[in-house]
Amino acid sequence: MISSEGVCELIQKNREGRPVVGCFPLYPPVELFESFGFLPVVLWNLKRSIKNLETSDRHIQPYACGIARELVQFAISERETLDAIFFYNACDTLRNLPEILELPHDPAQESWPVFRLHLPQVDRTQCNPLGYLENEVVRLIKEVENVCGQRFSPDRFLTTTEKYKVMRGLCTEAEDLVAQGRLGFELFCQTVLAGCASGVDVQIERLERLVFEARPEEVSTEKKRVVVSGIMPPRPPVIGAMEASGLCVVANDIASLKRSYGFSPEPSRSPETYYDALYSRHVPCTTLLHTSDERVETLVEMVSRSRAQGVIFCGEKFCEHEYFEFPYVKKRLSEMGVSTLFLEFSVDDDQLAAAHATRVEAFAEMM
Repeated sequence: MISSEGVCELIQKNREGRPVVGCFPLYPPVELFESFGFLPVVLWNLKRSIKNLETSDRHIQPYACGIARELVQFAISERETLDAIFFYNACDTLRNLPEILELPHDPAQESWPVFRLHLPQVDRTQCNPLGYLENEVVRLIKEVENVCGQRFSPDRFLTTTEKYKVMRGLCTEAEDLVAQGRLGFELFCQTVLAGCASGVDVQIERLERLVFEARPEEVSTEKKRVVVSGIMPPRPPVIGAMEASGLCVVANDIASLKRSYGFSPEPSRSPETYYDALYSRHVPCTTLLHTSDERVETLVEMVSRSRAQGVIFCGEKFCEHEYFEFPYVKKRLSEMGVSTLFLEFSVDDDQLAAAHATRVEAFAEMM
């Protein structure tokens, strides 16, 4: 996997006595949980921390995406690692998982707190969901207060949102270094994804070091410029094949990367104001239905701005949100003279690493 450490190891290293809330992907209110003293862990990149999917396969269909199947396996088999879980209505699969995970699967275990947020997915030109979202945020705060036994602090929330703005800015700075050839794409992915299981202070420290240790000068090369899109970044063997084939990632449209850090609201003492800005102005994503109409133009503009010659789509098998969009995006890019490559990843993709690498090499030669 991308990270050299598993999620469990990262949690144990970074929790520092704090309770851990496991947050379902994609874009949870991590700032709020951190302000209450939780370690919020966005449950990405779980393969290294699970041995198999035997338990998950008893509860979720094999035609669900690998992210959901690995999440269920992790939450059940590593239950003692988490003190609570959070979810919102990200996609059809993820929104139904709490019914499976809420109650313990071992009679010796106790049930754990489950925090919920229903994010309104409506077109804001036709309906204003602000009042509904404010009520949802207030309700979530009360749920967390009841579990923590402490009151919400606007000052702590302001401090936390300031830190997350710094962290996301550093991610963007590091992304630019990748585009300049001063930083490896795999190391960049590893650092950002490891941050999903680390507190914001640790994330800032790691990113500052990553930026500081980047190569001092831009690598002068005739590498071919590509944008990478998808829910997760390519697996390390694929990234290795990309770099060996002379491809340079000049921008990314990846949910666990750019779509997560690409926009950060101004720091605020008000969670209602902050999350209205975060979700209404979020980088468009296929799982945020109210932003889906902006997806194609945003991606096309990214490709044009970065002067990319090709786009590599990393599809998660059975992720219908991404797959429905791909044919039209491919058509638009083809009209621009931009090459496209679609790679499909699943829970057993280790067996296909060589095939993916071969396709990347052929793609680079044909660009």
